Parts: sequence; structure tokens; C-alpha cells
Amino acid sequence: MTPICSRPCQDVWVSSAPRRYGGVSAEERIAERRGRFLEAGLELMGNRGVAGTTVRGLAEHTGLAARYFYESFDGIEALQLAVFEEIAVEALTRALAALDATTGGADTDLARTHAVITEMVDLMLEDPRKGRITLIESVSSPVLGPRVLQESRRFAALLATTASGGDPSAVADELPARLRVTAQFLIGGVAHALGAVLHGDLETDREELVDVLVDLFLTVDRSLRSPRA
Repeated sequence: MTPICSRPCQDVWVSSAPRRYGGVSAEERIAERRGRFLEAGLELMGNRGVAGTTVRGLAEHTGLAARYFYESFDGIEALQLAVFEEIAVEALTRALAALDATTGGADTDLARTHAVITEMVDLMLEDPRKGRITLIESVSSPVLGPRVLQESRRFAALLATTASGGDPSAVADELPARLRVTAQFLIGGVAHALGAVLHGDLETDREELVDVLVDLFLTVDRSLRSPRA
């Protein structure tokens, strides 16, 4: 409690605690509205595209006044990056969890590769909005393009360290250049293959897609491990 008058004869106090409405604080209301805008961003960017997603459209989709949008975002580009970041974090979390859940055995490389690729295929195809944003819309977006390159490098590093038998969360800078180049090549191939499926240019079921990608990964990996002529 904080006094509102310095005169000793008065004994009037006002609470310094944040005001709550319906048991919800101002910070919680802002966070809830931010979450609604992020979900709307995923929906609109994943269906209308990045160019078709506007503050006005987000306000209409959420039923919130446009002024609330600026509580959490400086502008539409900040929202685009925030939506992409959520997808990127989910992708990395799922990939690392898949690796952690893979037990050792006679063919550990096959199991680990299959687990990670399955997670990536499921993430992009089970919710095509996420696939469209990360694999299609980002290509022509000046805002998302640099972030896609960052994530490509991150997943290439994960792939390279995994293929070398190292810690998948480690930095791959010290690995041989041949391995890092191949990892970048493979990541790009997976992205293009998944993009073709999302575009409808390539018809295949989930199991076949995963099997083909795993075979390609392991074929390249074996060639890297074999002595060079």
C-alpha cells in the first residue's frame, strides 16, 4: 500500500498492486491477445500467404481492435518473424526429441535418420500452413528469407554432427567441409521435396516420402564414410 498524501493528518492509501479484471492481470490479457494474433498469423499466412496477411485482416480474424496488435508487435513484419520462430522452435524441439528417443542398436544410423525425417515430414504435412510458410512463402519474403537461411544452417549442422556420431546439438564448424556441404545439400533437397508435395506437384504418401528421403540420406552418408579414390 502506498500513501497518496504526505500530510500527517490524512490516512488515505491506494493499492500499488496491478489492477485485475475478472481475476486476470493486464499482463495476462496482453499475452492472451498476443497468442490470438499469432494463431491468426499462422492461419492467414498459411492460407492467404505472407503478402495477403495484414493488420486489418488479423484484427478481423481475431475480433480484436487493431490497436491491440501493436501491444505486442511493432508491425506486420514482426508478426511474420514471430510466427516463423514458433515453427522453427517446434521443428528443432521435435528433431532433438526424436534423436533422444532413439535407442542404440545394430542400425542406429537408420533409426536416428528415420526418426528425425519422420518428425520433419509430419510437422510440415500434418499442418500444411506451417509447411507453406517455411518452405514456400519464405522463399520470396525479404523478411523471412534470412531466417530460413539461419534455420537451414542450424539443421545442416544438426545433420552433420549426427552423421559424424557427435552431439546433434553441438556446433558443426569443426567438422570436415565435405560433410558440412553435403548436409546443406541434403537439407535443401528435403525442403524442395516437401515443397513439391505441398504444391501438389508431387503425389506420394507419407510413408513412401519418408522412406525415399531416408534412403537418400543414408546413401550419401555411406559415400562420405567410404574412402575417396
